[in-house]
Amino acid sequence: MPRKQNLVLVTDLDERGLFKAHVEDTSGKEVFSFSNEDEDTGWPDEDGLWLVNDGHMRHGRDVCGLLDYMQTCGIAGQNASLRLGS
Repeated sequence: MPRKQNLVLVTDLDERGLFKAHVEDTSGKEVFSFSNEDEDTGWPDEDGLWLVNDGHMRHGRDVCGLLDYMQTCGIAGQNASLRLGS
């Protein structure tokens, strides 16, 4: 049986309409990141978080929706778990 992949969702920024977060593995390596910033300006894009807008997540800290998305894309294994970091 494959080893269980334990992942953590870490919020990097959540203020004044800006939201950035990343997912890391147990060794601290970033495996996925997302935000609502426009990469050109650094300001929130008018559509918000693309994962929420596309229906993959209900909100920026929806670990169930994010894990499902990451498993569908092959970023996380089928036996992976995802929790909120502290």
